[in-house]
Amino acid sequence: MSHTLNIPMIDLPRVHQPYQQELDAAILAVVRSGQYISGPVVHNFERQVSSYLDAPVFGVGNGTDALQIALMVLGIGPGDEVIVPAFTYAASAEVIGLLGATVVWCDIESQNYNVSADSVEALVTSKTKAIIAVHLYGQCANIEAIEQAAHGIPIVEDAAQAFGAVFTSGKYKGQKAGTVGTFGTFSFFPTKPLGGLGDAGAICTKNAELFQSANSIAKHGQSSKYVHDTIGVNSRLDPIQAAALTVKLKYFEASINAKYAIANRYKEALTGLSGIQLPITTDYSTHAYHQYTLRVKDNRRAELALYLKNNGISTMVYYPMLLSDQQAYKHWGSDIELTQARMATEEVLSLPIDESLTLIEQQYIINAIHDFFS
Repeated sequence: MSHTLNIPMIDLPRVHQPYQQELDAAILAVVRSGQYISGPVVHNFERQVSSYLDAPVFGVGNGTDALQIALMVLGIGPGDEVIVPAFTYAASAEVIGLLGATVVWCDIESQNYNVSADSVEALVTSKTKAIIAVHLYGQCANIEAIEQAAHGIPIVEDAAQAFGAVFTSGKYKGQKAGTVGTFGTFSFFPTKPLGGLGDAGAICTKNAELFQSANSIAKHGQSSKYVHDTIGVNSRLDPIQAAALTVKLKYFEASINAKYAIANRYKEALTGLSGIQLPITTDYSTHAYHQYTLRVKDNRRAELALYLKNNGISTMVYYPMLLSDQQAYKHWGSDIELTQARMATEEVLSLPIDESLTLIEQQYIINAIHDFFS
């Protein structure tokens, strides 16, 4: 390629540029208010995100805290088993270990990288107390199928990567990721679909009793000031993050639409190219395109990634190693082969799908991929 561009996975300052002045003003207002813990800015964001999701939500410090608090409410502890996909980020398993419970690894679907309901069904025992269904890369796991595979077992949706994705068929048609399980948990890490300017997260549940319990646990187990009914944690949504997220929520649908357009352009230009498999959109969920993830065949992933890097194009492998193989987690072992999950670690490669990518940059990425395979 004659002229090299420099394209990062995500360019947050450029993403923020159209509404940077609003971000600055919102943050400065918090600084000047003197209200640095909780307060009206946090409550306003919670109301707005609850309205967007059409489900009750409260903020916490980060997505990992959200998962842990959800499991604490469910009483997960020593002797309990929690099913979680082996192909995901560590937080989904980490919180299980911190509570003294046992991780049981399940496999994933070959097409969309989400929890395999068939795999779950084979793993359920009398000790199974919860399932963490990760909505990976921006698309919903098949919650209805998982429910049928594990009757009555609470499902915690890890919706960190799928904020804004919508179920399009079945019993949950029209409902958003994170709103249909026993709990839904969200991360607003800066690179997530709705990202703050630091760590932030949220918990969702339509069960009023569970909502109150989770909210109490997040605040040191308090039912009111200085009244502690249970052992809790300290996990607050910071007002500065709430202020930034309130601004960004205004532009969220535009962000999703821009990513759809980029994904469609990739699909149109790369369909039929031998050597790669493009991401699919399932018949039961939209795709938030947190990541645009290819599968690179014939052991050529490293070669393609290096070629793109040499042409200024960033890529990432999410995730290069199964959690069940990690030193921290391998003591749990695995009762199944995890065939699809292991294959994914060897083949996945994510391309930039930053909503601020220009048409020139998109075409440059497309041309580079075509050049490599030609």
